[in-house]
Amino acid sequence: MKNRLILILACLSLNTQQSKSFTPTAALAARIKFAKIQNNVPELNLSAENKNADASPSSTPEHTLFDPEYRKVSKEIEWLLRITSKIIGPSLDSAPLGELPLSTIRKCPLIMRAWMKRCSEPHSNAAHVVESLLDRLIDEREHGNAGIEKEAVLCTNVYNIAIESWAKTSGKEFKVSKTNPGCELVSLLGTNENWNSKREGHDFAAKRASEILHKMEKSTDIRPSEKSYNLVIKALVKSREPDAVEEIERILDRMNAYTSEDDGYLRPLIESYNYYLYALANRKSTNTKQDADKATDLLNNLKARGSQHGGSRPDVNTYNQVISILAKTKSASGAMQAQRIFDDMAKEANATGVYACTDTFNALMNCWLKIGPKRGRSHIERLLSTMVDLRSHGHDYASPDRVSVNTAISAVAKSYRKDSVKRVSFMLLNMEKTYGVLPDTTSYNLVIDAYAKSRDFQGGRKAMNLLSQMEDLYRHGHLELIPDSFSYSTVINAMAIRPDTGKLADSLLGRMHQLHQSHDGNIPDTVVYNSVMNVYSTQGDNESVLRNIAILNYMEDSYIAGNSNVKPSIISFNTVLKTFAYARDDFTREAEELLARMEERKFGILPDVISYTSVVSSYARSDVPGKAKAAQQILNRMVDAHKAGNKGAKPTIFTFNAVLNACAFTFDQKEKVDAFIVAVSTLVIIPKFAKPDHTTYGTLLKAWCNLIPKDDDRRTRAVNSVFRQCCRDGQVGSMVLQQLKYAASPELYRTLIGKDITVEVNISNFPPQWSRNVKERNGKGSKKAGKLL
Repeated sequence: MKNRLILILACLSLNTQQSKSFTPTAALAARIKFAKIQNNVPELNLSAENKNADASPSSTPEHTLFDPEYRKVSKEIEWLLRITSKIIGPSLDSAPLGELPLSTIRKCPLIMRAWMKRCSEPHSNAAHVVESLLDRLIDEREHGNAGIEKEAVLCTNVYNIAIESWAKTSGKEFKVSKTNPGCELVSLLGTNENWNSKREGHDFAAKRASEILHKMEKSTDIRPSEKSYNLVIKALVKSREPDAVEEIERILDRMNAYTSEDDGYLRPLIESYNYYLYALANRKSTNTKQDADKATDLLNNLKARGSQHGGSRPDVNTYNQVISILAKTKSASGAMQAQRIFDDMAKEANATGVYACTDTFNALMNCWLKIGPKRGRSHIERLLSTMVDLRSHGHDYASPDRVSVNTAISAVAKSYRKDSVKRVSFMLLNMEKTYGVLPDTTSYNLVIDAYAKSRDFQGGRKAMNLLSQMEDLYRHGHLELIPDSFSYSTVINAMAIRPDTGKLADSLLGRMHQLHQSHDGNIPDTVVYNSVMNVYSTQGDNESVLRNIAILNYMEDSYIAGNSNVKPSIISFNTVLKTFAYARDDFTREAEELLARMEERKFGILPDVISYTSVVSSYARSDVPGKAKAAQQILNRMVDAHKAGNKGAKPTIFTFNAVLNACAFTFDQKEKVDAFIVAVSTLVIIPKFAKPDHTTYGTLLKAWCNLIPKDDDRRTRAVNSVFRQCCRDGQVGSMVLQQLKYAASPELYRTLIGKDITVEVNISNFPPQWSRNVKERNGKGSKKAGKLL
């Protein structure tokens, strides 16, 4: 059965007379396209004149492969292009099928290997050429060329060359269209002008490698070797296709079942199993527990087989992959199982000769880190200490590297113990002396982050000092310490509590720009600009608002101009909307205009729940006329957007609370009726999207207090209803009790609370069911806080 490339050849070949001549085709131009990409070889001369020429072999002009520009390429490339064109086209010297000279047949394996060497180059199409050469040899045998059998070129090794070519390549399939160079004949022949396989990249390469292996398995005179299977497995691993693991499992089963009269069973090598485990460790899986069970079962089976004659024994890479797979479970049971495997490996090392190496320690440390730094810190520190001891005794194979130390720094820093910051600072300072490795950007970033999140009042300043140290070391040639966007954004966020934080953020942004211009440092990206805007977002003054507007405009203009590093993200837009919400002056119009731009899919970004809620909050905090109705209109747009398919625009209780807040702070007598209606209608739709919280009930009490006259019986009924529902929902918090004092009459308060309105009350004195669902920040009003009201 002809493969995909030969199908391309058939559909692109010229309409020739019935002849055995191997006709030059545009397909070869595509096959050797890699030579033009990798070696600056110009395109083949397929001009419009050639399109109109007679398609017969006698009248088809021979393509000139070696004009003056071609002479610039290496002699090997010239030889390859010349000899290949004589075998598979487009040279008119190509021998008819069945008549390939014996001297050329002998050279085919050498030619295939020469092309295979170029398969790993980016965008290389050399694998197509290798497979075409293999197909030509097969066609020669089918057409009775005795030289094929005489030279025995069609052997397992030649097939393996073709498989290995695909295993090494990116495997991009040709896109045939009128506009593609070398494919102009498509329009002349009337074939599909946009034929293209949907599979591109490593997945296509794996498919081609698998099909060649199937040819070998079906052949009566060619038998696949262990290498054949391993090469296909390797191609499948590189593909990272969702079904790659299952396909590898099927191949391993075929290897175990493959029977040869001479060789017995063709058993997989340990390399085969390690490739399988690597694929298992690196695939995106929703059932990591199942993957872990597969890996541990395989390890146990391999250990059992290893005691048998000829069985494959697990090596250190086998253990490393199994532990890595257990790390994906992110569970304590997975970490403990990995630890047991590690301990058994150490006990059996003298007998098996398999010793834990640096990668083994790192994989196990990652296992403990995945379950949480607080629980894993002690295990990780102990493993690092063991590595230091092994290094001191000359066992360099298990010496700590940067990954080891950085993993330990991460575990210590994120355990958030009292000694965490002091400990990671010491580890960074003594990294070379204690562990024998130099710190890198990740090492510094971990400690900078620890300072930024510490409760130390000087944490921000210490983080900035480390950043300055990184900048100085980088300027003096320590390229591994290049500050990145995380370095700058973390320091910017850490300094946010300072009164001059805006100017400081701009200063750090300027330093990053300067380092980029003077020493080719990292250019500021979206993350850094977002951090600067976040600093300005809560300042409230007009200057901060205008600064954030200017930054967002700069990001948009730069992205449109071609700088993809500063493409505005949803965070960028939401931070500006947050700035409008916190502004002391009225920026509701600007907020709504920006929201409208987002709704138009500006930069492919749709507004989310934060976007809409920020605009609602802008109205709630403002003094604009009709703000309650305006807030409701934004909520309605949000609901409509969610119904239209914007899943990120689903309203939350925070959105509804913001609308109620706009109602509660409506003081114009002419607008209070409208605000009351908005509040009631908002209450009606809350259950469709969320559950009321303590803020909802507290804001409602505030709204009834403001919107309903004190002597109106409706106020008494409304307050009584809201508080009793709040008790049933377990949402009685400090805000609710505080607003109840303002909203309820003394008589109603005494009825609801059981105490006089002038008596201070403690939340802990009420039934626990009243406040069972309260989640207030910093424990305010919670049962633990026991706040007096």
